[in-house]
Amino acid sequence: MIDIHIHTNHSDGTYSVKELLEKAEELKLKYISITDHDTISAYEELKNIDVPKYYSGKIIPGIELKCVYNNEKIIEILGYNYNHDKLKLWLDEFYKDKKKGDIQTKYFNHLYSACEKYNLKMTPKEEIIWNPNKDWASIIIYNDIKKYEENREKLPEDLWEKFNTFTKKYCSDKNSLFYLDKTKDYPNIQETIKAIKDADGIAIVAHVYIYDWAINKEKFIQDLYENYDIDGFECYHNTFTDEESAYLVKFCKEHNLLMSGGSDCHGKNKPSVNLGTGKGNLNISDKIIENWVNNF
Repeated sequence: MIDIHIHTNHSDGTYSVKELLEKAEELKLKYISITDHDTISAYEELKNIDVPKYYSGKIIPGIELKCVYNNEKIIEILGYNYNHDKLKLWLDEFYKDKKKGDIQTKYFNHLYSACEKYNLKMTPKEEIIWNPNKDWASIIIYNDIKKYEENREKLPEDLWEKFNTFTKKYCSDKNSLFYLDKTKDYPNIQETIKAIKDADGIAIVAHVYIYDWAINKEKFIQDLYENYDIDGFECYHNTFTDEESAYLVKFCKEHNLLMSGGSDCHGKNKPSVNLGTGKGNLNISDKIIENWVNNF
């Protein structure tokens, strides 16, 4: 079993690197990849860890990069097998004037203001405890919205029911009060793919089925394949149905694309998603990556 989509406390997960290695060892995961958002600092820490003491499997260099698709939507691209130093140079250059704390504070203020316009009951702004350098504003605001049951009748049902819908649909819709314009804060998809490939890595599109704004997912998948220099798709994810995974596997095989898969584990920040097994629906074989994993 493998899990090559995992987050640590270097981005928005709660596991430390050592804790993750120990848990991966307990599960006997053959391959893992730390794919923190927009950072590879966990791999800096790994340089100072005696990895075999904690984990006997193999670690694939990974990252999950937010990027702008179609000039307005945010999607994620997973980068694997990159040269660490080359990618770090690009990350340091692109984000030198774009600190996470500043970006998330901006988003927090905007989303809180939108809640006020919806006349939602919220915890007083100054009493909400969070760390903009570590936390994601959308999660903090959404969790506070959900604290108060009376907010439910004021919001669309799908927004209330699912965080992914809140962030991937309403925060991505220009006609929504919750819309977050992230186009100046993240690279576009072409820049992102180029950065990964310039660092000798491969570019895999993450969890395509979670983007609720993409009404026709098959068309979305086809567009990504035809118009961008991607290497493949994440075919297994904790949110996917068996049918969705089967479609992506078939698509990748037909178009000679690479495949990946992972739990998208965030530790306690996503308590229903377990390392390795996701929501209990995952048991990903290393066979899906055998045509590229041995190339690094």
